[in-house]
Amino acid sequence: MSTPLTRRRLTRRTMLGAGAAGALTAAIALPGRSSGTVDAHGLSIITTTGILADLARHVVGADGRVTSLVPEGGDPHSYEPTPRAVRDVAHADLALSNYLMLEEQSLIRMIDANLAPGVRHLALAEEASQHGAEVIPLVESRSLDTVWLGLRVSGAPGGDATADGSAAGGADGKRPADRLATTRLSLIGADGPGDLHGYITGTFGQPQSVFDSSDGAGARSDAIDLPLDAHTHMSWAFTEPGVYRARFAAVFAGGSVGGAVRAEGELVIAAGTDPSTIPGREGARIIDAGHADLTADLTGQRLVLRVDAPTGSGDRGTGGDRGADGDAPAGSAAHATEDLPLDSVVVHVPPKALLPIPSDPAFRFIGRPGTDVYQLPQAVLGRHVHGEIDPHLWQDVTNAQAYVEVIRDAAVGLDPEHAAAHRARAAEYLRELDEVDAYVQRSIDSIPQRRRHLVTTHDAYGYLAHRYGLDIAGTVSPSPGQEPSIADRRRLATTLRDLAVPAVFIEQGAGPASRSLRDAAEIAGVEVRPIWGDALTPGVRTYADMMRANADSLARGLGGTPLGTHDLSD
Repeated sequence: MSTPLTRRRLTRRTMLGAGAAGALTAAIALPGRSSGTVDAHGLSIITTTGILADLARHVVGADGRVTSLVPEGGDPHSYEPTPRAVRDVAHADLALSNYLMLEEQSLIRMIDANLAPGVRHLALAEEASQHGAEVIPLVESRSLDTVWLGLRVSGAPGGDATADGSAAGGADGKRPADRLATTRLSLIGADGPGDLHGYITGTFGQPQSVFDSSDGAGARSDAIDLPLDAHTHMSWAFTEPGVYRARFAAVFAGGSVGGAVRAEGELVIAAGTDPSTIPGREGARIIDAGHADLTADLTGQRLVLRVDAPTGSGDRGTGGDRGADGDAPAGSAAHATEDLPLDSVVVHVPPKALLPIPSDPAFRFIGRPGTDVYQLPQAVLGRHVHGEIDPHLWQDVTNAQAYVEVIRDAAVGLDPEHAAAHRARAAEYLRELDEVDAYVQRSIDSIPQRRRHLVTTHDAYGYLAHRYGLDIAGTVSPSPGQEPSIADRRRLATTLRDLAVPAVFIEQGAGPASRSLRDAAEIAGVEVRPIWGDALTPGVRTYADMMRANADSLARGLGGTPLGTHDLSD
C-alpha cells in the first residue's frame, strides 16, 4: 500500500546509493576524538548551511561551538568542500545537514567519510518528520502543478445509487440492462479568445482529439462515449490567454431508463488570467489543483465538477501518493470527493502552464509546433512526471521548529551535563519562532488576495506559499545558478504581463537567474524586491530575521502592510 509523502522516510544512504560515501570520497586521516566525548570547550557541531547553524546555536548557546561549512551567502546547491571543512568535520561531535538533495552530494559524501567513528550525521529534513514537519513535492515541470481535468460518468439513470455514488444493482453496482449502455459527453459550444482542445494521450504518446473548438464546437464529432461509472484523464490546450466558456451536454442512451436522459452545463476556464475577476463568477470556488472531473451525474440528471475533497492540509492538492493512473489510493482520506455545480466554480490554468506545442506532427491539430499554449496535461503513468521532494522545509516556520526539536534531542543525548540548559534554550527559541510564524502570516494576510502572486528567481518557496497562502506564479529556473532558457524567459514575460504582478522577488546571490528576472522586470515595468532562500547575508544574519525580512519584502512589494524593515537591512 502506498505511503503518504508526508510520512515517508528518505535516507541519504538510499539516495546516494549504498556505499557511495566510502567509494567516491576517501576518508582523510585527521586527528579527532571518539564519539561520546565532549571536551572542555563544549559540544562541537558542524552544519552544512548558515541557516542550520543559526538554529543549532539557539539550542546549544555557550555550551557548544557551531560551524557552518557553507560560508555566509554561499549556495548549498553548488558548494564544494575545502580542506578546512574536512578538518572541521573530523573534529565534530555532531553533523547536521538538510539533505533531500539540497546540498551537493560531494559535500554529503565528504561529511560521511570524515566524521569520527560513531559520530552521528543527522539529515534534518528527514528526521524532522518525527516532530510533525510536512514535506511537499517539488514538481519538475511547473505545468504539472495544476488541476488534472478529466471526464467521468457517475450514478444510476433510474435515480437509485449506492452510498458511494455508483449505480445500484448487481454485484458490480450496475443494473444488468445498464452494463452495455453508454453516455455521450459532447462539446456543444465554446466562447473564448482562442481555441480550446481536449484530447487523450494514448499508451505510446499519440494524441487523439476529442474536443476541438477551432472549427466551431459541434461542427464535427466533438464527443466521447463513456460507459457507466467510467473515468478518463484528459489533456487540454488553450491557445490564447483569457476566459473560456465551454458548454457540454451528456446524453445517457439505452439501458433501464428507456428514452434518453440529457443534461447540459457550462464550464468556465480562466487560462493565464486572474480567475477571481470573471463577471458572473464573483466568489466562485477556484479549482487549480488536484483532480477535477467533468461528471455526468445520472442520478441527479446534471453535469457537475467532481473534485478532491479538502483533507485539512491546505486547499492545493490532496496529499499522499497516487496510484498508477494518478489517482489517490482507494480507501484513503485523499480519495474523498465532492460534487460542485458548474455555475459555482472556475477552473484555473495558470500562466506557468504556458508550454510549446510538441514538435511531433501528431500534435499539429493544436497549432504550429513550438507555439506556446496553455496546457493541462493528463496525469497518467508514463505521461505524468512525478515531482521530487522540495528540500526547502524551513520556509515554513513550523518545519523549522521541528528542526529545532531534532537538534535539541541530539544535543541532550550527547551532552547530558547541560541537558537542562539545552532544553530551556530550545523552549525559549520555539516560543520566539511562534511569534515569527504569526509575523509572517499577518504580513501575508495584509496583501490583497488578488495580488498574492509570487515570482522569484528559483523554485525554493513552495513551503512559504503552502503555509501562508501565496500562489507561486512563476520562477526563472529550477536552480539559482542555472541559466534560464529562451522558453523560460518567454514564459516569465507572459506571466508578468497576464497577472499584472506589481513586484518580482530576487533571491540574494541568485546568479544568472537574477539577471534574467531583473531584465524581465525592467521590460514589464514592475518593482524588483529582495527575498531570502538558502542563505543568510550580512544584513540578515539569523533565521528569524530572514523570515521577517521575507514577510516585510512581500508585503511591501505586493501591496500589503509591512510590519517592520527587516528587508531593508542589506
